[in-house]
Amino acid sequence: SVGELCPFLRLFADIEMSPQIAAVLAARRRRHELRRPVSAVSAARLQAYEKSREEMRKLGKILRAYDKDSTGKLEQADLKKLLTDINKGEEPTQEETDFIMKLCDTSCENGAIDLSELESAIESWKVYLRNKGDMQEALDQFDTSGSGRLERDELKRYLVRLNGGKEVSADEVEYVLAHSDLFRDGACSGTELVLATAAWYTLVEKKEGAKSCSIL
Repeated sequence: SVGELCPFLRLFADIEMSPQIAAVLAARRRRHELRRPVSAVSAARLQAYEKSREEMRKLGKILRAYDKDSTGKLEQADLKKLLTDINKGEEPTQEETDFIMKLCDTSCENGAIDLSELESAIESWKVYLRNKGDMQEALDQFDTSGSGRLERDELKRYLVRLNGGKEVSADEVEYVLAHSDLFRDGACSGTELVLATAAWYTLVEKKEGAKSCSIL
């Protein structure tokens, strides 16, 4: 049964089993290599992870509430309304909406946010809203070249600071770079980098012995 697979999936017991549920597990497996043990992340980052998990318990209801056309997914307008409500009525920019869509539409790749992608979209947006000021400040600090961009070595120092001084792996640097280097020139800048950093910030492995599934 769904409950036997994972306590997290019990939250969706009222939702008919579908390929979307299987996609949740597939997406988590694909992100496995970037999981970080609790000992390798800062207390603030771990707290952000735990807080996000608490807020993810009613994804099915959220999807149905914002899926105005009953298509089983959130189109661009649906997603924008969700992001607006999360941000207490302040609409996201088109750039922010597009980025969240591009970042999180990875399981089905259908130009919409499906159930298997909704948790990632909400988590990334909330972490972005909570941390964008600090992330922008750190970005300004580590742009030692004054180019308004971060090269790989600058990006790593930037991530280490946001991780409370704990080391980050080369794979993590490449993850952020790949999700923010829209020009494919080996550097990243601006809002895209802050959004990509927010996505990276949630890549935390579950506590050892925890009863619920990892977000990864």
